[in-house]
Amino acid sequence: MDVAGVLDERYDQVDDIVRVRNSPSLQLAGYPDRRMTDLNSLSSIGVKLVGRLAGIVGGKAQFSGSLRNVCALADLKMSRLLGTIDEWASTNGLDAKMSPPHRFEPTGVEASPPLVIDLRSGDIRTIIWATGYRPNYSWLEVPLFDHKGYVRHDGGIVQSPGMYIMGMPFLRRRKSTLIDGAGDDARDLSIHLASYLRRKCRVLPRATRLRESTSRR
Repeated sequence: MDVAGVLDERYDQVDDIVRVRNSPSLQLAGYPDRRMTDLNSLSSIGVKLVGRLAGIVGGKAQFSGSLRNVCALADLKMSRLLGTIDEWASTNGLDAKMSPPHRFEPTGVEASPPLVIDLRSGDIRTIIWATGYRPNYSWLEVPLFDHKGYVRHDGGIVQSPGMYIMGMPFLRRRKSTLIDGAGDDARDLSIHLASYLRRKCRVLPRATRLRESTSRR
């Protein structure tokens, strides 16, 4: 993804930046022998796939009914990514050095995934909550948040003059949350910051003179 330029895709080149920024982060998982670790491999050892937990009512866990659609879209997205990488390899004359393009089996989902599981039945005795985390901006006393509590910005440039953010998902590039993505974003924002400071330095002296002239009067 790095050498093929996928991670360098810019935020102003995608069709729906809000959707892209809300997509799950990149994940790496596997074994030294490169065995595949995916939902199919989990299903093969007896793991039951269900949709996103929607709530728990009366001791019963309720799940979203969109599991099949979510898995189908994930498979489609992965296929497109692999296609992009294969195209890059062909364009750069690597076909003779690489194995033929490979695609994985579609994610297997039962026809009617469970929508409700009774937690009181005794079949489930342990629950491990792995819900991730969300950023907390309660310490930031600036009215610049959207309806979900995230900072509104345009490629890291916050609507409050002179304020910037870094490290957010797809801030300016797909690699913005990765270590090697910070440098390019910082250079872009430094250029904007330098321009902002130059404009401010040209304005402030004149404003200061006006205040001094008014005070003498």
